[in-house]
Amino acid sequence: MKKLKKSTLIFLLISLLSCSKDDSSSTERTFADLSGTWEVTSFSYNGTTTENHIESNESSVTSYYAEGWMLDFRVTFQEDPNNYSFNGNYNIDYYYTNEEGQEYYYFANLDKDNNGTYVRNSNTNLTFNENGDYKNITIHELNQTTLKYTSHETSSETNSDNVLVTRTRTETYIFERNN
Repeated sequence: MKKLKKSTLIFLLISLLSCSKDDSSSTERTFADLSGTWEVTSFSYNGTTTENHIESNESSVTSYYAEGWMLDFRVTFQEDPNNYSFNGNYNIDYYYTNEEGQEYYYFANLDKDNNGTYVRNSNTNLTFNENGDYKNITIHELNQTTLKYTSHETSSETNSDNVLVTRTRTETYIFERNN
């Protein structure tokens, strides 16, 4: 019985001591405010398309990479309600590699005009919603002057020729705060 009382007393003492300690390891990470207008300073994307022919068990893979230049577009984030808009134009150098390894080059001048809503899920994650089309964003850097994020998308569908087509695309953006 003495051992039980002694054990209970020791357990209570340890419990009280462990509860009284401040837990300083749970400091909250804070990031700069996202709202405002951001000018694009760098934009690129890359991806692959894989075609698996279901009946013949043959497959092929193509890849692409694109780098933007003469970037004249910006994104504006508003809070309450959480709206965003991309507007402007840019040039793009597009490199395509076919299944035989041959590389092709294309150039385009494109306009960007997207808008919708966003949800900031955490300090490093956003979800864009443009008319029901959702895109998850990973924030790598966000401070008073710089915003850098990536998005990664994957889709698969079987077409009418019984070919499973899987596409992946990763976009990388770097912005400077404009206001």
